Parts: sequence; C-alpha cells; structure tokens
Amino acid sequence: MSTDLPGTPMQEFEIKYQVPPQRRAALETALQQRATTQRIHLQAAYFDTPGRDLARAGMALRLRKEGRRWVQTLKAGGADALTRFEHNVALGAGRPQVDPVRHAGTAPGDRLLALVQAGGGLVETYRTDVWRRLRRLRHRLGTVEMALDVGEILSGDRRLPVCEFEVELVEGQAQAVLAVAERWMNRFGLWLDVRSKAERGDRLAQGVTSVPATRASAIELPAGVGTGAAWRQVLAAAMAHLLPNVCELCEAGVQAPEADVHRVEQVHQARVALRRLRTALRFFRGWPGVPDATEAEVGIREVFAHLGQARDRDVVAALLDPVWQAHGLPPVAWKTGEGRDEVDPAAMLRGPVAQTLLLRLLRWQIEALEPGCQDPAFAARARKRIKAWHRAVARHAEDFLAMEDPQRHDLRKRIKRLRYAVDFAGGLFERRRVKAYLRALAAAQERFGEFNDLAVAQALLQGYEGPSAWFAQGWLRGRRDMALPACQGALQALAQAPRFWKKAGRA
Repeated sequence: MSTDLPGTPMQEFEIKYQVPPQRRAALETALQQRATTQRIHLQAAYFDTPGRDLARAGMALRLRKEGRRWVQTLKAGGADALTRFEHNVALGAGRPQVDPVRHAGTAPGDRLLALVQAGGGLVETYRTDVWRRLRRLRHRLGTVEMALDVGEILSGDRRLPVCEFEVELVEGQAQAVLAVAERWMNRFGLWLDVRSKAERGDRLAQGVTSVPATRASAIELPAGVGTGAAWRQVLAAAMAHLLPNVCELCEAGVQAPEADVHRVEQVHQARVALRRLRTALRFFRGWPGVPDATEAEVGIREVFAHLGQARDRDVVAALLDPVWQAHGLPPVAWKTGEGRDEVDPAAMLRGPVAQTLLLRLLRWQIEALEPGCQDPAFAARARKRIKAWHRAVARHAEDFLAMEDPQRHDLRKRIKRLRYAVDFAGGLFERRRVKAYLRALAAAQERFGEFNDLAVAQALLQGYEGPSAWFAQGWLRGRRDMALPACQGALQALAQAPRFWKKAGRA
C-alpha cells in the first residue's frame, strides 16, 4: 500500500483485517464520508521458483499494475507480524518482464537472487485482481493510509475472494496504526489476519485449504541479555506462536468444512500459546521494562477458557471414542450445549474480546521494540524465580496421593509454568544440566497431562446414564487408579533432578 520513491527500500508497517461480507458496504460508505478517497484498480502477478523457494523463505515478488503504471515489488519478513521489508521499483507503462536484479543491493534482494539462481528461475504462480478504495487520515500520533481491498486471488481455475481492510503507517508513530485500526475494528466487527495476500495466493496455487498448526519455536537468549531484551524476545516468540493459529481458526469458521482438517490441533496450539504467554507474564512480573498485564490477563483468561471448552470435547472424543468402538458401544449423545458442535472457537476469536486482546498484545510488542530499560540482571532474576517455582512443585512429591483433585490440577498448572519458564531462560545455563532437568520435567508434565485428560472426561460424563456412559465411567476409574502412582513417581523424579540453575553459563 506504500507510495515510496522508486527503488527505495523501506520498512512497511501495517495491520490487516478481514471484513465480514455483510459489513463491506457500510465500511466502504464510512471510508468515503467527509473525506477524499481514491479508487485504484490493482492487477498483480506473483512469481516464485518451481520449488517455491521464495514462499519457503517468507518472501514475495510481484509485478503490479497500479492504474496505468507498473511496479515491481519485493517483500520479506520483518521484526514482527506487522512489519515487513518492502522494495518498490517503478517501471512505467507497458507490462515489463519480471527481473530479480532490480532488487540487488538490498539484503533481501541479494537473497532473492541467490534463491532464483539455485531454484532454476522464476514462474508465475498466481495473480490478484483487486479494486482498492484508499483514504489518508491524520491522527495525533501520525498519518496513516486506510484501504479497502475487494477482489480475488486467481490461480488457474481456482479463485479466492478478497475483502480486506488495511491500515498502514505513512509517518509518525506505529501506535497510530493500532489506534485507528481499533476504532474501525470495533465499528465493523473486523478480525485480524496476519497472512499476506502472497501467503494466501501460494496456498491457492498449491490447492491447500488448511495448514498444520503452528508450534512454539525455541528461544535462545544471548549471554548477558538484559531483562527488557529478554522480555522482547519471549513476547515475540509467543506472538509468532499465537497469531497464525488464531488467524487459521478464524478463517476456518467462514470456509468450507474441508478447511477444518487441522482445527483440533490449532485450538490446542492456540491454548498452549496463551498459556506460555500467561507464564511469561508471571515469570517477568515486577521486572523493569515489562508492562502491567492486569487488564490483558482478564482477556487471556476468557479466551483461554472458551478455547478450553472446545479442547475438552476434543480430548474426550480422542480418549473415549476408540474405547466405545472397540466394545461395540455408541458414543454418548451429548446434551444440548455440551457437544463439541456447540463450541465455536472461530466465532469467539473473531469477537471483540479476543480481537481487543490481540491489539493489546501487538501494542506491547511495539513498545518492547522501543529503547527502554537495559537492566542487565535478567540471568540472576531468572535463576531466583525458577528456583522458587521448582520448590513450589517439588514440595508435593511425598503428599501427592493425599491431595484432592483441585490441588492436583493446580499442581499440574505449576508444572507447566515451570516447563515454560525453563524454555524461556534455560539457554542461559549449562545445556547438559538443563537437558537432564527437562527430561524429568517433561515426564512429569506428560503423566499429569494424562491424568488431567481422565479427570476432564470423568467431569463431562457426570449425570449421564446408559451403557456407554456407565462403561466409560468404569474404564476411566480403572485408568485413574493406575495414573495416580505414575504421577507421584514422575513428581518424585523431578524433585530429585539436578538443579541446573546452581551453575550458570553454557557448556
């Protein structure tokens, strides 16, 4: 959406939302109220190597006709979900041939040349045909451009409709984009989408309607990292885990049923991302450079709980459906409001609570990139907190069997938090000792997870009658009796695991 000078590399900062079809007309009318807008016809062809090397590298190369002129653009990933490298080269009238050399001299451009050379040249993979309604707006924090894109992405006989609203920074502070976006999001029920047209077009070209869930990536903090820098890296990892899963779930709610193949794991990974984020907020709480999370935690809890309802039904189905089938019994017929079909994570994630939460998290990410506290004491702080969290878990190694289920559930959550804390900061300590500790911690997490699945299934079956329910309740009781000693054994092993935090430094 940028209008930078020909051949000038820049960092594009924009946020994009999907527009509900029923709100498109109202949004377009509002965009034109008391303002001068432009309407531009944008027709673009996207290119990649035969082996999709650019898509795999998170890059996009296009030739686009903007009105009467042609522009060649290279885009590549940036520091966060809203920032991308962009290099535009104006080419005048008359459709030119694509030429990757036009971007030489920039780091992504040199990478592009290497990929094209190694990948055997370029081929056109998909096209876009979009009408854009464009308006510039001044905000107290800066100037932004708002655009409504309506059209389609095309690849052979395949077509994918486009109805997107974008807000891009022209000048000023990045917070201006989020402030304007929030107002329009609330007014028209928009939902955040971090997937680019290039990403969606690449999928269309492959015939892919659903992608696997995004999992958490490893966090490697450099030695001597400050608290603010550590928080920035942990938050960025959490957002890179959360946002793709949320966007895929939102999309699955408006696409055909076959796009739902990966929904169960996407729900699970979205919950894992939120739990990791909640753990990060607890782990960094009270330290310099970390925001007050009081209001955000309310939204996180609500979204997490709603996703948990969907996840619980999925867990019970995976656990009990094979048991019922093996014994010739039909699954339990869930009461109205209790079956999996009654839980709609997509509708909740497209709603105001989840979308407001995502904007708040994006604000944190922007603030974390700004120069701030350079407190150098992160390693010492992390060591102290991990030690305290370990003690809170290990002290129950001997009295676990005497605990009540709510206490066991709380202990399971403490084990998860401890695991994520080690994921965050473990790279600052001797790797061999960290790995030994993580083996014991992962074993405890697995045993407690299995026990929790049994407890969830028992709770959902309360009040149900009939052969299927009675058989499942008995089966669950037997499995539970075996799971409790296994949990205690794993907990005892964790309590005795070597304390890696007693010796700092990497090996």
